[in-house]
Amino acid sequence: MKGLIFDLDGTLVDSMPSWGRQLDDLLTGRGITPPGDLLDRTKTLGLEMATGMVLEEFGLEDDPAVVFQQFQTNMENLYCSTIPLKPGVREFLDEMHKQGVPMAVATATSRPLVEKVLAHHQLTDHFQSITTVAEVGIGKHDPRIFLVAADKLSMPPQQCIVFEDSLKAVCSAKQAGFYTVAIYEESNQSEQNALTEEATVYIHDFRNLAVQHADLLE
Repeated sequence: MKGLIFDLDGTLVDSMPSWGRQLDDLLTGRGITPPGDLLDRTKTLGLEMATGMVLEEFGLEDDPAVVFQQFQTNMENLYCSTIPLKPGVREFLDEMHKQGVPMAVATATSRPLVEKVLAHHQLTDHFQSITTVAEVGIGKHDPRIFLVAADKLSMPPQQCIVFEDSLKAVCSAKQAGFYTVAIYEESNQSEQNALTEEATVYIHDFRNLAVQHADLLE
């Protein structure tokens, strides 16, 4: 039996459009046209690092702590109201939990928000641990977060599967020896072809995953 390590945004919850709007609103509110690749460049960094990067890149004098907290507040409200789980996630996680499969979350989202999301969807008890980019100190272009998550499950990378929607994250996990499952994310069309090539398995969503790829999960 393999351990399962899940990204949160864009993998378990359909939240990437909401994060994109937060970034766009920050810039458009100051008369700046957001570049089309901004979400892709920031989504694996963690909110604190991403906030600092955006403010510096566009020469904004806002207090990073204030912007960070506003993002946190806005997303907490959305996570607990309108942002749904992605298709098939509930059924897949329930089945894996029922079977006693070790599971963890490894995400760029801050721990308080992750805990809110899991509690809102009644998934807290499904996961043995949460690891965040802020806690390991580097984005998902580096595999450290996945290695820490695997260590918390007391399993080597070769016995774990990383579920991700980001190409950078899939590539770093793959290089560290993890199996990888890439999840289709509508807001990230440009990476889909590369994800199908890099990941061990590419899926459109979680429906029937346990049936179609039972051999990978064993």
